[in-house]
Amino acid sequence: MVKKIKVYDLNDPLQYEDEKNFWKQASIEFKLNALEEIRESYFKLKNISKDEFDKGLRRLYRVTEQKRS
Repeated sequence: MVKKIKVYDLNDPLQYEDEKNFWKQASIEFKLNALEEIRESYFKLKNISKDEFDKGLRRLYRVTEQKRS
């Protein structure tokens, strides 16, 4: 991936188009790594361990079976 730096005016709508194109062209691995970095930053900011976060997720879902008719 070629790295470029562009400086935009905050009101320049072209920056949003360039950003969308960047993420469209990025590989799945790159996107997942970026997402993981964001999650880790959030955990550090909120002083949450990953284990605590995973416990919370387990409480959010429940597996149910539907009755067959």
